[in-house]
Amino acid sequence: MADYNITLVILSYIVAVIGSLMALVITRNALLRPADDRKGLIILASLCLGGVGIWSMHFIGMLAFHIEAMPVNYNWWLTALSLLVGMVVVYIGLALMSTGEFRYFKLVLAGIVVGLGVAAMHYTGMLAMRVQADVEWNWAIIALSIGIAVAASIVALWLATHVKLMWQITASALVMGVAVCGMHYTGMTAVSFVHNADLPQISTMIVSTSIFSLIITAFDSMIVVLAMMVAMIEANRSKFITV
Repeated sequence: MADYNITLVILSYIVAVIGSLMALVITRNALLRPADDRKGLIILASLCLGGVGIWSMHFIGMLAFHIEAMPVNYNWWLTALSLLVGMVVVYIGLALMSTGEFRYFKLVLAGIVVGLGVAAMHYTGMLAMRVQADVEWNWAIIALSIGIAVAASIVALWLATHVKLMWQITASALVMGVAVCGMHYTGMTAVSFVHNADLPQISTMIVSTSIFSLIITAFDSMIVVLAMMVAMIEANRSKFITV
């Protein structure tokens, strides 16, 4: 029987909101710059949203998942690949939306690319799980989770390029946190594990899930602090230019 560590579930939502918030702030700052001077900020926004808001939320959510009497470990190469996929697809989406004039066709196209990428990141991360069990998939729920990922990505990209005021950005980040977590935990219900004693035994992780979550949160904090510093520099730069 599987269950969740509710503390880590709450932490995963908080991480998703904070990553989304900083990504929206940095994207807003990027759009205030000339089109040929946005790349660095878009990369930072992608790191905040793809790395912190989506991937870290996903991995903390995975760590919150507990299967009774079955230790869980991870293939760290696949885990690293899922992180790379998350950041790259978000960068592609933000880069598309921050160049040229806004078009709904471009929004939908970018949203599909990012949504499929986020789903790929999620299921790559799930494939990285090592459990002494046979894995059974519910393809209807997988399709639903992909639909949620695409819809959430379209909304996220629209918000990233349209919200301006701080209260709007904060409200948008709260909504994006719900969307990201909704996709993840829907996707988690698509899989079931049936213990198989004939499979090789899996050793437990060297560090506990709580400590691992704190390590991820600490790393995320470094990215968020960097984003906050850049946001303050950009704010002062805008004031200087307008004076």
